[in-house]
Amino acid sequence: MILTKTVKDKVEVEYFFIQGVLDLDSNYFINEIDKGIKEKNNQNFKTNVRGLMTSWQYFTHNDHFLKAILPIFDYLDTMEKIKRYYLESAWGLKESFTHYTIEHDHAPNYFSGIIYLNSHPQTLLFPQIKIEYKPRKNSFLIFSSFLEHKTIRNISKKDKYALSFNINKHVY
Repeated sequence: MILTKTVKDKVEVEYFFIQGVLDLDSNYFINEIDKGIKEKNNQNFKTNVRGLMTSWQYFTHNDHFLKAILPIFDYLDTMEKIKRYYLESAWGLKESFTHYTIEHDHAPNYFSGIIYLNSHPQTLLFPQIKIEYKPRKNSFLIFSSFLEHKTIRNISKKDKYALSFNINKHVY
């Protein structure tokens, strides 16, 4: 083998990070998550979420969820450079006392999001872009899927509920 060049460097990459608030029935989704985490195909403690989690597709075809995220999609459709996309997966999570989320990203998905169903002191951290977000009821974040994020352990006796989802590009 003959190496002619090796480069190890960083490249500045364009990303997006959007936050807002939705009008939704958070109690409906909390009840659905409590059902989903008891089903056989749950993802409890099997993923980066070191807590309770529904199946990956639990909310993908849920009409209430789809209606809730349509305003987000309407906004994304107005953004320049956004390619055609579809909802890949949507799941619910519940992080109770001592639960947390390991640092991870959602690549190779196009973008990802989270909708918080209750206010909670457990902060979502995005180390690469130095953003810390404290969950507020019905608030949401949409972000480029390659952004790493995590939470520290929930030291509150209060449960945190959220809906997460991934969006992918249509490939033709």
